[in-house]
Amino acid sequence: MRVIDLKGETEYIEQYIHLRNSYVDMLLTSFVNKNDTIKWLQSKDVEIRGVVDGEVLEGVVILYLGREGEVAFFAKERNKGIGTMLLSIAEDIAASRNLPYIWAWVLKDNMIAKHVFEKSGFLNEGAQTRNHNGISYDGVKYKKLLVQI
Repeated sequence: MRVIDLKGETEYIEQYIHLRNSYVDMLLTSFVNKNDTIKWLQSKDVEIRGVVDGEVLEGVVILYLGREGEVAFFAKERNKGIGTMLLSIAEDIAASRNLPYIWAWVLKDNMIAKHVFEKSGFLNEGAQTRNHNGISYDGVKYKKLLVQI
């Protein structure tokens, strides 16, 4: 497997869109299309990396620099270590950008993501509610310090 930067390797955009759109409910977001994605990838406030096996995009991690280091990841298949690998990639990028920490918000019932964050050394910061399209969702905030404060 190899790591790619989706900003530079645009041949994976279609696979990214399909994979990301399959997670809209867990990410509390809306469906995206190719034009919007191409425009979004030009933002300096986001870093996006993928893990590719052959020519297949197996997973993606997004580091939102404009959201104080928020991270989101999604993988094509579960229980293959992709999530753990993606979080490690995000951690390296954040550290190279001198971010003091990275964090994520996870739906309270998303046991798989919660396990991956905990396994990767993120600490449970407690319950938080998010609103999306007028609906409140219960979740948990996870945070990982990258430098000692």
